[in-house]
Parts: sequence; C-alpha cells; structure tokens
Amino acid sequence: MSTHKYRFEIVDSDHEQWDAYVQQHPSGSIFHSRAMIRVFAAVGSVNPRAMAAIDETGSIVALLVSCHVKTLRDFSSLSSRAVQYAEPLCDATPVGVAALQKLLIQHDEQMRGQALLCEVRSICEPGSERDALLRCGYDHRDYINYIVELDTSADELFSRINKNMRQKIRSTLRKGVELRDDNCVAGIGRLYQLLQSSYGRARVPLLGRELFEATLEHLPPGSVRIRTAFDGAKPIAAIVSLLYGGRVFSWYGGTLRLPALSPFACLVWDDIRWGLENGFSVYDFGGAGWPYEDYGPRKFKASFGGKEVRYGRYLLTYSKLRLRL
Repeated sequence: MSTHKYRFEIVDSDHEQWDAYVQQHPSGSIFHSRAMIRVFAAVGSVNPRAMAAIDETGSIVALLVSCHVKTLRDFSSLSSRAVQYAEPLCDATPVGVAALQKLLIQHDEQMRGQALLCEVRSICEPGSERDALLRCGYDHRDYINYIVELDTSADELFSRINKNMRQKIRSTLRKGVELRDDNCVAGIGRLYQLLQSSYGRARVPLLGRELFEATLEHLPPGSVRIRTAFDGAKPIAAIVSLLYGGRVFSWYGGTLRLPALSPFACLVWDDIRWGLENGFSVYDFGGAGWPYEDYGPRKFKASFGGKEVRYGRYLLTYSKLRLRL
C-alpha cells in the first residue's frame, strides 16, 4: 500500500488527543500512555520516542511508543535496541494502516544508525498494525505468553492451578509468610534488591532502580501495585504489576531461593485473586519465552492454569554486520 495518497501531520505525545486515543483503542495499554512515557524518560539509559499521525480532519489515526534502551554508554550503536513494549496502534482502516507505515518508516530512519534492531512486544491479538509492520520489513515470530481470564469465581480459578503449585501456595502461607502492600519508596528498595537477586542468578540485564521510583512518581494512583512477601521481618519475594484497561500486567518480580517456601507463587495467586475481586478481566503474565528456547519461568507461569497465547513479537534488524559484532 502506498502512503503517498494520504497526508498526515506527525505530532508527539503532548498532543491533547493522545491519552483519549489510547483509552478508546482495543489494544491501548499503559505502555502507550503519556504517564508511562514520562516514566521511561526518567531512566538515564532509556530514551523514549513517541509519535502519532494526524489525518486531514485533525484526528489521531495511529501512534507508537518506542524506547531506545542502551546497555553501554560509549558504544550505543553496537549495544542498544529500540523496544516497543506494546504493539503500535492504528485505526482499522486503510488510512490508519498507511499512517502507521509512515510512523514506522520515520522511526526506523531515526533509529537505524543508533540501535542494532527494533523489537515490538505484542500484548494483544494482532490487528491492523500487523499489516503495517510486515509491509515495513518487520519479521513476525512466535512468542509464548499466558493469560488468565478473570471470568469465574476465585475457587474455580484456584482449582485450575496445577495441584503441586496449589500445595506449595497453601504450605507457604501456613508457615507464616505474609503478603503486604508495599507501594512506597521503601517498598521500591525491597523490590529492587530482590530483582537484583533473581536477575543476577539468571544473568539477565536489569534497568536501574530509577525506573521503579519513576513508576510511583509518574503513574496515576491505582495503576501500579507492589506486593512483598515477608518471612517475619525479612522480605523474601516481591512483585510489581501495572493496572490499566481491565488488565493486570505482571511487570517485574524477584524472589530469594528458600527451601520449602514458594513466596513468589503466593504473590502471583494473590495478584490474580485481587484482580478478580476488583473487576479486572485479564491477568497477563507478561511473556513466557520463545517456543524454541528452554525458558525456565515458562513452566511456573503455565502452572497457573491460564490460556497459552502466541501474539508474537516483531523484529527488524537495522544492521546485520553490527549485530554480529
């Protein structure tokens, strides 16, 4: 599809229609919101880029939010990537698809010399954005996730959890592990220390603590939930979830490895039950790995009885030579 027969104005996230467009779009998420853009802007190693296309009537018809994530300050073009933490949005019309194509082309021209690749992490079923991404050269790949539809009773949801996992949850709670709300600066400190423990064991990069401090500062009240599991006075596991549009999104979590205790499983079940009791429709595990890779957390997430979905991810490599280097 040629984009030349349509005329668009490109604007940034300061546009007055931005959040309203995100809220009314079926795939709109917290990762598209202006508040989340401000969160990412507060992180030194992340440079968010948000843009929308306005049609001739003055209405937004497409938008995207991308984050340039840098791992090495001095070799950015060899060690950084552009990440869209949710798929771009567009109207389900030829105009919307053409507008998104224009946004993607402009985005990729800007990023080509600065990052190795762009990765789009879809969190909803594919829509019209898929056409625009494929036409712009993005490669779609299967990526596993699990979602729990919160459409029944808590007892029924608990019964769908793997029997062994149910036993671990009951046993851990019987041993006196307490789950507490921890939406505060001190809670961020406990969360981040536990994240460092888990991510360090897995040898996975972790963004700085300022990401989570900015989350509390910039996201609206009621859109972030931090819960910590305590064994006596000792924090042993923590989880942070993002709340938006009927979705509880499991964002980050960390835990100590302790014999005969499963505090993180207790936190996940607590999040699922809380989402049901508070009128949310979906609990989203936030990803469970590539199907061709042995991904440790996948078995844990699958044990909660959710539905496996493969909305996938899109990849566009800007330079195969730099990627090899």
